[in-house]
Amino acid sequence: MGEDRASFLRRVRVALDRRGMAAHSSEEEVGHADWSARAEGIRAKASGRWEELLSRFTAELEAVAGVMHRAAPSDVPALVSRIAKERRLSRIVAWSETALGLPGVRRALQAEGLEVTEDSLTFRHSGTPEGVAGIPGEIERGEIGLTGVDYAIAETGALVLLSGPGKGRLVSSLPVVHVALLRPGQLVQTLEEFGVLLEAIHHPRPAGDSPSSITFITGPSRTADIGLSLTRGVHGPKEVHVIAVS
Repeated sequence: MGEDRASFLRRVRVALDRRGMAAHSSEEEVGHADWSARAEGIRAKASGRWEELLSRFTAELEAVAGVMHRAAPSDVPALVSRIAKERRLSRIVAWSETALGLPGVRRALQAEGLEVTEDSLTFRHSGTPEGVAGIPGEIERGEIGLTGVDYAIAETGALVLLSGPGKGRLVSSLPVVHVALLRPGQLVQTLEEFGVLLEAIHHPRPAGDSPSSITFITGPSRTADIGLSLTRGVHGPKEVHVIAVS
């Protein structure tokens, strides 16, 4: 017999025994205002520790073969172009400009001589793209996937992407190189802090209005066969680049 969302979350909290979370006997005991207040406190604390958290995040990212860059918003197109041209790649598939938070980025990348396809698919809550059967050919052809992030976790070097309009999941998983834009306010210290932020997102919404998926990305795709021979890029990008935009 299945269990409802509240029961599932309660069971997870008890299993994790997360301090300050598992102590509540039911989800109803923690109202939306409480989750929002906790989330706001986490964001406020993190905003004043950007450099410190970024240093920890960079160390963890590089430990799993990720690459960190820093750039002003106006310098992002040139940096993405350099990453592409150094690898002799020319086709980029990107989140929508609205989702990236970079107006005009498509035109700027095209001016650098790159072919750019913007993800404009509208996803149902089930995660299925409307009016599209199978894998969209434009995304499948992309050599570099350009996305933003919703959150990043300093203690693990992980990027967190929530699904939504103009933020196709395939953009970060099909291309050989994934480039993600990270901004102040998106980087938190621990997985537990991200859990509080996620509760604040989900708690006031009906289940159908919540993101249909959450993707954690920690470095390039790695696969090992039975002989422990490690290969990158079998089930995802061979390279993951993060651009800290500030």
